[in-house]
Amino acid sequence: MQEQAKTEAEMRDAGSVWPQNAGDLIGYINSLTERTHDYGTTVYAMSMAANAAFNYVSHELGATGFQASCADLDFLRRTRMMKGPFIILKADELLYPQYNLEEKLAEFKEGCQKWVKEQATLRLAENLEAHPKVKEHWEKLSKMEIKGDENVKS
Repeated sequence: MQEQAKTEAEMRDAGSVWPQNAGDLIGYINSLTERTHDYGTTVYAMSMAANAAFNYVSHELGATGFQASCADLDFLRRTRMMKGPFIILKADELLYPQYNLEEKLAEFKEGCQKWVKEQATLRLAENLEAHPKVKEHWEKLSKMEIKGDENVKS
């Protein structure tokens, strides 16, 4: 299994591959790593290799679509070092009224209130070095009243 895309644009537009065995996966990764790259193609080589490995492991384990969606969110959490709840908003959903991104964001923020309050309280207790305006903001957050039940787990 070899990746044929060479340029940054070709790599950006290339589809996902689904290696069926370890040899295919290693061959594909080698086809990405054993060539000369520039700044832009390096980005795509990394993401394409990670995507191929993700698809291979998904195939080997017989993962469901739900398991795959949880795993890809966990991958983002790990690579981006996200410590708390997060949300992904897609600009293409702005094109359709049923998605109502403003409402989705408002619900997310409301669901995170308990986590935000706890984190602000912890930072104040740890007496972390921070700009006075940041500490003032933490104080405000640590005293906020929580609306309803927490919808997003910490």
